Amino acid sequence: MKYVNLNLLAVAIMAVSGAAQATVVGTQSDDTYIEVGAATVFGGPHTPGGPGVGVYTMGKANKVDFAGLQGVVPPNADGVTTIHNPIADNHGGMGVFDFAKVAGHEVYFGEWSTAGDVTDGTHTVYYAGEGATASMPTSGTAEYSVAGLSDYASNGLLSGTLTADFGANTLSGGMQNGDTGYSIDIGTATISGNTFVGGGARAELSGVELARDGNVEGHFFGANAAALAGIATFADSQYDAAFGGSRD
Repeated sequence: MKYVNLNLLAVAIMAVSGAAQATVVGTQSDDTYIEVGAATVFGGPHTPGGPGVGVYTMGKANKVDFAGLQGVVPPNADGVTTIHNPIADNHGGMGVFDFAKVAGHEVYFGEWSTAGDVTDGTHTVYYAGEGATASMPTSGTAEYSVAGLSDYASNGLLSGTLTADFGANTLSGGMQNGDTGYSIDIGTATISGNTFVGGGARAELSGVELARDGNVEGHFFGANAAALAGIATFADSQYDAAFGGSRD
């Protein structure tokens, strides 16, 4: 895990641009601490308009772009950027981020907590992207190779396959980490336009159920639904997950 101090980023956040914003779609599991949307901050490595995130310590309206954050902290071998700047560290503390980008798309997904402890009640998952699919397929099936984050520090990167049936308007499948035994299954979600929603997600550890009946929501992105991203949320937020991937 790479640890960085983002005091310079805190300074950059104060320079907010009024430039036009891109059409960014996405959501977070809880908007108490963070909020995703179109980036607004201009300064240093950051430019406004693309998918971004704001943290309550600096004002959630002051959103920094995920691309700029990856310029400060490049992804690791898993493709995950980890920013470890706990809220308690200093006035510029931005919490602990683990997030990844869907290759070839301006689409990001990840998780956040104040200090890296998913059990402290602040664990928040999210996704944000631009280029939501304008014209969805109406027949046939497609498989998506996806990655997932759910307590990345402990469970590692999850990977798997989701299958979309555009005729039946369903999305199903899951992701897992064979080394840690942790897995998320999204159940069967319903596709409606360029979105999907469901209520049957499960979290398991080595086949033992940890959480069930989780809610699933997300978007398709790109021409012909080339990519997707979403979140799965449970009654106990420590099991919440974010995921994203592209069509095979």
